[in-house]
Amino acid sequence: MSTLQVISISHQTATLAWRQALQLSKEEAAAFMQELKEAHLVEGVMVLTTCNRTEVYYETNCATPGMIQEKLLRFKQIQDTAAFAPLFTHYTHSVSALRYLLEVGLGLRSQVIGDRQIITQFKESYTLSTNLKMGSPLLHQALQTLFRTHKRVHNETNFRAGAASVGYAALERLMDFFPRKDFAAKRMLIIGTGQMGTDIARYAASFGFKAVSLTNRTDAKAAKLATDLNMHHLPYQHYLTEINEYDVVVSCVGGGAQLQHSQLGLAKAKRVLLDLSVPQGIATTAGQLENTTLINIDQINTRTQAVQASRQAAIAEVEHIITEQATEFSAWLQDLPVAKAIGELKSFFANILTSELEKHQQASEPEAIQAATKVALDRLIRRPAGALRATAGDDRQQLLASMQALFNITPPEESAIHH
Repeated sequence: MSTLQVISISHQTATLAWRQALQLSKEEAAAFMQELKEAHLVEGVMVLTTCNRTEVYYETNCATPGMIQEKLLRFKQIQDTAAFAPLFTHYTHSVSALRYLLEVGLGLRSQVIGDRQIITQFKESYTLSTNLKMGSPLLHQALQTLFRTHKRVHNETNFRAGAASVGYAALERLMDFFPRKDFAAKRMLIIGTGQMGTDIARYAASFGFKAVSLTNRTDAKAAKLATDLNMHHLPYQHYLTEINEYDVVVSCVGGGAQLQHSQLGLAKAKRVLLDLSVPQGIATTAGQLENTTLINIDQINTRTQAVQASRQAAIAEVEHIITEQATEFSAWLQDLPVAKAIGELKSFFANILTSELEKHQQASEPEAIQAATKVALDRLIRRPAGALRATAGDDRQQLLASMQALFNITPPEESAIHH
């Protein structure tokens, strides 16, 4: 019996120090999914890894969350697995897993409520899973439900009103150190132009920053973004020689060597280091440098009060939409045994028809034979399919069992999915 399940470690259960130990690069996520597949633990799997969470969404008919969790900890070479165990959240029933997926994907469980980045991260994770042929029926239906729900929330509520994300909140945090009117005179360096770095770069102008430099391990990527946003591109090989010239340094790199305090040089005036990297991209000792304040991602608190108030008011509407979509998903689950039974019955009829027609088939009329076969199949299947779909509960199970006995076909799984 297949179920949709989730294991999660997030900012809601673990501090940055614990979360960063389980961060997965794109390459690691691909390798981990392949490992689960080769071990025959999952039928389909998707890994979501962001600065705030590492989660595994998967369809299985044999694995428990504990098994997947243990695999993840071993994959990341965590020795003290018992210490991490209380930090994980598990969802083992398909509908509850779907609800959790929707809540995360819509931003209800983000540090900044309604964070716009998370839906893009889901899309990128699902694309990776699909490209690696790691999809499955349940996983596909769950993600399509998320994308439909996201569209409804955008069109039917004010939950997405205003601009708010971790990047936006990070820029707002700077107002604790510099008056906003002074932002235009401050020099900012953004290290890493992935999703987070790009988000901050796009918002920086609206906050009043005029002197923004971008650097990235892949110089072409930073150069293109700098051109698009009319900002300065600082070649990666040179950024350490100029880093002490900046008033604000934002680290958005995904892994790699940490910036050490000795590399940052002496600050000429007040300097703020925003470390939005997971694992942390700036050594904690950097915060001890003179005139320097280090802020990590767990210390970012949004100040977008009006936006947050608007989103809080819309949460009830969002939760109502989630409930409606979860109900539709549950109905789809209920119909899976029927769909499988109809497919088996159609295949049974098709084999008989094809076998008989082949005895009389003339080489000059293959298309006519195929068309006749399809018409006959549709007519044969119409009434039993209608009867199956019109039933529910015990009556449905009795019909399914009777059909299996009558035609000796593979029985559909009773209650194929746990709810």
